[in-house]
Amino acid sequence: MKFKNFICDIIKMLFPNTCLGCEEIIPEGEFFCDYCFEMLERCNLEKMCLKCGQEKKNCQCDTRVFSFDGIVAPFYNVGCAQNAMYTMKFGKRKSIADLFAKQMALAVKYTFYDIKFDGICYVPLSIKSLRKRGFNQSREIAAIISKILDIPLIENQLMCCGKKKPQHKVNLDERFKNIKGVYVNCMDIKGKILLVDDIKTTGATLDECSKKLLSGGADAVYCTVGLITKRSVKSLKKG
Repeated sequence: MKFKNFICDIIKMLFPNTCLGCEEIIPEGEFFCDYCFEMLERCNLEKMCLKCGQEKKNCQCDTRVFSFDGIVAPFYNVGCAQNAMYTMKFGKRKSIADLFAKQMALAVKYTFYDIKFDGICYVPLSIKSLRKRGFNQSREIAAIISKILDIPLIENQLMCCGKKKPQHKVNLDERFKNIKGVYVNCMDIKGKILLVDDIKTTGATLDECSKKLLSGGADAVYCTVGLITKRSVKSLKKG
């Protein structure tokens, strides 16, 4: 045991835990230094449109009707929060899921306080992406939220057959077309469902997954994501 602790101490010295924002050395188990944590651009939940997730002044609902009943996110897709999410996804830091899950659970509890969810689902990855990454970040986040909010996690409800093109490589206007037919609902489902994903940019992925869940028997679908892309009125008019 002493030898194992010694090895762990050596590893910590060689590879110290650093802030996901500025790379300053910070205590084990933390993700940000105090400054970067304060710099996280949080969504003001009282000023958000619960249907599209944008600020009410930039509401998207007059140009796009979504299949889900509401969406909430703790952070905007910028700065330190974005860096943390990308580090988890592409740097394979699975532990960062805990950071987002706790903040998302708080946002859900605050915003959807009057809704009794019957289950939690998550947006699946394609087999190719899952093998490459080693884990599904949305599933990791959903599992933690499930424990925090005491809502059953429904495994493998949705399946991804593979996108025609990666969404981030497709023009914003084409994302809804690119995602059609990509997801399959694998079994019947009932009640109000909380759907979890990492980032909402246009909402195309969440919209398509919500359609599948509703066609599979869900009464309503609400969404939560770690990051939401802030969009101006001008960009919203384009899709």
